[in-house]
Amino acid sequence: MKPLPDPETLAKLVSNVTTTMLGIAFRPVVGDPTPPQDREWKTALLAIPGGRPITIGLASDLESGHQLCAAMFQCPSRDVDAAMMEDSLRELTNMTAGLVKNVLSLDQSLGLPKILPGSAMPSRGAPPHTQSVMLQADRLGLLLWVSEGAHG
Repeated sequence: MKPLPDPETLAKLVSNVTTTMLGIAFRPVVGDPTPPQDREWKTALLAIPGGRPITIGLASDLESGHQLCAAMFQCPSRDVDAAMMEDSLRELTNMTAGLVKNVLSLDQSLGLPKILPGSAMPSRGAPPHTQSVMLQADRLGLLLWVSEGAHG
């Protein structure tokens, strides 16, 4: 069984998606990777059920989510509404989960991403069963994590 991808690999997987779709490359945050708790967040979770259940989480603070969504829909940030932002976060989560699935050589079907209620930063689980990385691209921030087991 392959180990969960390390933070650098997770950053590359997200950037593969965002660079291709949006022209935005993320890099791991150096130093304290703790996400800011004073911001509102939107979080998508996607389960990969099966013999080795995995859960992928992708969270964005609202400002970053608006900007990423505007890039995805090619519209001004002011035109982004909550439904659009949730759709774009689910899509980014789905594509990233597909890449994680490939890296782990999982022969399992992806579930559907769901948006968690509320705006607080969610719990990510504890190592050694979780790998996570805080990502940054200019002023944009994302938090990506992969956990063993079904969560959410």
